[in-house]
Amino acid sequence: MPALTRGQKILAAVAVLIVALFVTGVATADDGTMADPQDNALVRTLGDWFGDPDPVDPADMSAPCLTDGVLVVETGCVLTVAAADSDLREVELRPDGDLRLRTRAPHDDTVLDRDVPAGEAVRVAVDDQGVDITLECDKCTVTVGGSDG
Repeated sequence: MPALTRGQKILAAVAVLIVALFVTGVATADDGTMADPQDNALVRTLGDWFGDPDPVDPADMSAPCLTDGVLVVETGCVLTVAAADSDLREVELRPDGDLRLRTRAPHDDTVLDRDVPAGEAVRVAVDDQGVDITLECDKCTVTVGGSDG
């Protein structure tokens, strides 16, 4: 393997620094809860540079409580997103009541747990393996969409 030029070494160092800052910004939260990546300026900047993941194809989603892009949740429901060739996708969920959401982090076994207030949209990242998203609320409906809402 040929030696790296000075420019390539600088570019590699900058890339490592950006990745380290990204991981630190996304993975840490002072109170131990799931951090919202959109609250981090570096993450927003990187998102502007590289764009959002593709939305999950509606055909890849299934749930016993899913009808025409709306989940009707009595107490709980599991939305299953099927595996796909895409490395990272996201599904947007917007509940009309307070919602508790649990899922697996993409490319990891970490369980993410979040309370979503009524009317607030939450984007759930899904890797190529697919995922089950557990939703719990007292009689609420959840509108399902892609990254465009």
